[in-house]
Amino acid sequence: MKLSRILVAALLALALVGPAAADSAAGSKPTGTRDFVVTVKEAAYAKGKGPRIAIDEAHNNYQTMDDRFKGFADLMAADGARVAPLRERLTPSALADLDVLVICNPLNEKNANEKKTLNKWMLPAPSAFADDEIKALADWVQNGGALLLIADHMPFPAAAEKLASAFGIVMQDNFAFDAAFTYKPKDMNLMTFHAVPPAPGTGILHTGHPIEMGAHAAERIPFVVSFTGSAFRMKPGVAHAPLLQLGEGSNLAWPSDHVDISLKTPFSAGVGSLQGAALPYGYGRVAVFGEASMFSVNFAEWADNYPTGFHNPQAPHNQQFVLNVMRWLARKI
Repeated sequence: MKLSRILVAALLALALVGPAAADSAAGSKPTGTRDFVVTVKEAAYAKGKGPRIAIDEAHNNYQTMDDRFKGFADLMAADGARVAPLRERLTPSALADLDVLVICNPLNEKNANEKKTLNKWMLPAPSAFADDEIKALADWVQNGGALLLIADHMPFPAAAEKLASAFGIVMQDNFAFDAAFTYKPKDMNLMTFHAVPPAPGTGILHTGHPIEMGAHAAERIPFVVSFTGSAFRMKPGVAHAPLLQLGEGSNLAWPSDHVDISLKTPFSAGVGSLQGAALPYGYGRVAVFGEASMFSVNFAEWADNYPTGFHNPQAPHNQQFVLNVMRWLARKI
């Protein structure tokens, strides 16, 4: 990152990272879907006859089914799935009757309490999961279960790092910034991933995977949009399909305090890092993403209720992308 851009970032740290990037997963306050009604033109399953999807709410998750992930839950229900919260530890019995488990932005109690008392998150960010939970989940996926794992910007990747590592995923506790981000007040850090990048700096949506292709031509995804988040990588030798890859000029910020990105904050190039990938694991499937807003319906109150999610008019293909992700995990496509 150029020095001038870092200086601008330093001056705008509170305006940008405090309420903006810091709550890219949800908007600055709980918002639900408000008056937005989620519909699916062509549902994959008869109503209530689809896969059994559980949304983890047992690990101080920043997204919950009744609030920041309501749009996601409504979308799954509209597609015919049976969706419910999971409010108990990950054990063989808790996972036994599920088809897909969704874990979005878990937190260790230490960081959850920081947000409540200090309105910020700071390192260290311990694991949100106990070792026996990680083993139970890995065994379940190994035997045919399916996992959607989402860890947004710092500190969520660190909270999910140990769990992700079991699947060969290297979570990175950063913030991802698009090459075109201007650092102006109220500027949204929209990251666009194109199947055919039309300009330098645009992220890449990799083609050829069922998630990109859908079940037929009308479900094919030309581009998707994310809203800040983080970037991750895979362990060497781990078989995976990259889905969303950061482009030239993108930057990663590595703060220890999520409201304090300044001249002293370490930055690195983001090019080549991933914000989405899919992989087999034994008989099961895993999809992992570094951004949460794109999967739901929320509004950024700090930016005049700007829509952050698949209802954003600049993200017309996000909803189908989310459907494709979940249908792939449920082996519909």
